[in-house]
Amino acid sequence: MKISTIFTLISQFSHKERQLLKNESERIGLFCTQIFWIVSIIVSIIFAVLVFCAIPFFNATYLLIYLPSFFVFATLSILFYRCRKTKANHYLPLVYFFVIYLYAFSILISISSTGSSHAATSFVCFQVIFPLLLFDRSLRVNTLCIALYIIHSFLAYRFKDSLNFVLDVSNGAAFTVIGILIGEYERYAKLTNFEKDRILVYQKSTDMLTELKNRRMLFERLSDVQDNYGSLSGIFMIDIDHFKLYNDTFGHQMGDTCLKTLGKKFAEFGNENGFEFYRYGGEEFCALTTKYSYDELREKAELLRKQVQELAIPFEKNESGIVTISVGFAQHYYTQSYETTIKQADDALYNAKETGRNRIFGNREL
Repeated sequence: MKISTIFTLISQFSHKERQLLKNESERIGLFCTQIFWIVSIIVSIIFAVLVFCAIPFFNATYLLIYLPSFFVFATLSILFYRCRKTKANHYLPLVYFFVIYLYAFSILISISSTGSSHAATSFVCFQVIFPLLLFDRSLRVNTLCIALYIIHSFLAYRFKDSLNFVLDVSNGAAFTVIGILIGEYERYAKLTNFEKDRILVYQKSTDMLTELKNRRMLFERLSDVQDNYGSLSGIFMIDIDHFKLYNDTFGHQMGDTCLKTLGKKFAEFGNENGFEFYRYGGEEFCALTTKYSYDELREKAELLRKQVQELAIPFEKNESGIVTISVGFAQHYYTQSYETTIKQADDALYNAKETGRNRIFGNREL
């Protein structure tokens, strides 16, 4: 295999990894903080036991080593717990500190155990574990692992005899390479699984034609806000005027293209004006907002109608010669159910269509 091919594969892998980490940053953060919260609690308990065992023997050296470590990992447990509860995504500094501190502790034990060749080199095996603990970009993870190996080797050269130094260097090199290889495989496998889960959730929650959220997600969202007073202020019900005739005239393929174009416009409008759009079914759409009063809803409904009209999608058999929409809107009050508000918006939409289409209608006008 050519060197250029190897670099190409590494570049492709790095790009894919960056994309996966970016797409799954929130879920990866929750996953990592959950895992490290549990691990840090376990390590805190281990050091607490070591401190308790050292006290009866009045071993000041052990207390000096184990007691600070107990407080370090107990503090990390609290911080990881806070990250998990608040869904914060600044977990990486804590993870790196966790790994570096634990590795520094293993180096300290290794250096202080020079009386025994086995004890002096046994902690080098930690270099297999660290790449598995770090859930970050490969370049940063592997650079840290190699740097820790170099530091450990230098300290072994400085403080150990030649036999233990050779053992540390050779064993450390082997464990570092094995750890990096296993870590790369595990990291990419986890990222790929996260991506597969994300795609599955996306497919279940998204209308694949318009790329808007589907009706199932609409009612899940409405159920979530049912008891959250003030979290929903208005609903649009939207219908594409004479869309069945459009399909009959141009065919379903052109009909799908029209739906895609309108789906893109609705998503753009939603991002700019604070609406969540859903495909309700067929040529009908629904939009939710948490921001506007009744008069403001009227202004936004009219703005949406005009923006769709400005797309100027040809449709000669429509009255205006282009594709248009009708919009029914209703203000939501915390004293009523969302089913009532949807019915009001739907009734308003019916009136908009009955009175000529390509217009808006509010529930107060019924």
